[in-house]
Amino acid sequence: MMTTTRAFSAHLSQALRERVLSLSDTSRPEGPALLAAAAGTEIAKATGFGPLEKLCKPLIVPSALAVALRDGRLNPVDTALLSVTGAAYTTGDVILMLGDGHAGRSTSRLVSGAAAFGVGHLALGGMMLRSGLRFKPAQAAVHGVVAGAVGAVLLSEDRANAPLAAYAGLLATLSALATSVDRRSGPGASVLAVAGPVFLLSDSLILLRRRAEEGSALARALDVGVIDTYATAALLLLTGTAAAARTAGATA
Repeated sequence: MMTTTRAFSAHLSQALRERVLSLSDTSRPEGPALLAAAAGTEIAKATGFGPLEKLCKPLIVPSALAVALRDGRLNPVDTALLSVTGAAYTTGDVILMLGDGHAGRSTSRLVSGAAAFGVGHLALGGMMLRSGLRFKPAQAAVHGVVAGAVGAVLLSEDRANAPLAAYAGLLATLSALATSVDRRSGPGASVLAVAGPVFLLSDSLILLRRRAEEGSALARALDVGVIDTYATAALLLLTGTAAAARTAGATA
């Protein structure tokens, strides 16, 4: 068991290093484009310069999707599921961005954004299941506790938060499935072990940001933190799931 864990950890470390290095590969535009989009959005959030955010943020997920697709051929169904995920995430980004972003207090707009992301999570989860990933009891239990706690907090604040509580459960379910990845899915898929929790962290920071005083240093730091974690999670989820699908296709 310890040997298996160490081997998986080694695969994960190597896969993460390779993914970071691929972003600076100027022979392919997708990686540098993702870095530029994320950096531009961070600057926009840190300075409050809205036009720059509107230019850069919608490019984060399409760039991550391009990186995932460039890594190798996928069958038509998996390509469609991955593309649906990318389109849904980008739609969610636009919905939230046009409603004052992370600072928005509108529950209805947040629910609309969550609905768009939910479609992406369902498509990506379906692709993971097609690739052979299955829930492991420990991961399911831990994420169940997290989803329950977040849902309880949201509902205690306002019953109108019920859709957000449901979204938290869906995201936790996706993260539980992603973190159930093992060596059978191939080295490239190992990044899913951190992708799900990072996405959970990103959305948790959004909820914290809504409570921060507008214009404060804390608010701007949380804004940047949301973008950092979101861009990282999107890249690792899309590329890791694509890698799992390729491994499943090669062994079928």
